[in-house]
Amino acid sequence: MSDFFGDDFTAELKTYFLDSLVKEADKFIDLVDDSLWKRIRNEVSEQTRAWAVDAKTNEFSFFAEWLDGFEKRTEGQKEAAEFVKSLKAIKAYAEALIVEKTDSAELAAKFSLVAESRHETLFLHCRWGAQDFAIPLLNVVEISSHLPLYSLPQKKPGLLGVIPFRGEAVPVVNFQDHGFATVDAKNSYYIICEHEGVRFSLQVTETDDLLSLRDSELQNIENHSAMIQASFVKQFFIRENKSIMVLDLEKLVA
Repeated sequence: MSDFFGDDFTAELKTYFLDSLVKEADKFIDLVDDSLWKRIRNEVSEQTRAWAVDAKTNEFSFFAEWLDGFEKRTEGQKEAAEFVKSLKAIKAYAEALIVEKTDSAELAAKFSLVAESRHETLFLHCRWGAQDFAIPLLNVVEISSHLPLYSLPQKKPGLLGVIPFRGEAVPVVNFQDHGFATVDAKNSYYIICEHEGVRFSLQVTETDDLLSLRDSELQNIENHSAMIQASFVKQFFIRENKSIMVLDLEKLVA
C-alpha cells in the first residue's frame, strides 16, 4: 500500500495528478453521446494508457494496472450509456484515492467493471455526529474542508446556506430540518454532490471508508419504524451491527 503523504511536495504532486484526471474524465463524460461515443472511446483508450504511466510514476500501482486493463474491459460495450458508466468508474476511482489516501488491491477490486455487472454499487460512508449514512460515490464531485458558508438572504427550510464552488453558489443541506440530531460541529467537511446536473452539498463531521454493496444488501426503511424518517431516506443496510442509511439523492434534490 503506497504512502500518500510521503512529504508535502510529493503529496501535492499526487493530488494534482488525481485532480487533473478527474477533470479530464468529466470532459470525456460531457462529450459522450450516441453518435460520437465510439470515436471518443478510441481517444479514451489512448488517454488511459497515458494515465496508467502517470499513475505508476505517482506510486498508484494498482490504479495503473486497473487503467491498463480498461480498454479490454470496455471493448465489448454496445451502448453509450455503458461507456459513460465506465468513464464514471475512472473518475470515481481517482476520487476514492483522494479520500482513502492509499492505493490497494482491495480498492482496485471495488472498481472492477466486472463487479459493476453484478449489480454492486460503491458508497461513501459518512457521519453527521453519531448518525451514519452513505452516499453513492458516483454522485460525489469533491470533498472540501476549506469553503466558507454564507447565509441566505431569507432562510429556506432544509438549507443551511451556500458555499462557493467553481464559480457557483452551491446550496448546503440542513440535516436538522430533516430530522437529524443537532450537532455542535467545530470541524466539518463539505461533500459536493451532483445529481442530473444539479449540484448541492452535504455538511458532515467525518468521512469513512468506501463500501461496495449488492442490491440484495439494501433494506427498505419503511419496514423499520425505529429508523429515522426522512423523505430522502428510503433504504439502509447493516454493517458491523450498525444501521447505515442510504441517501436518495433524487429525493434530496427535489
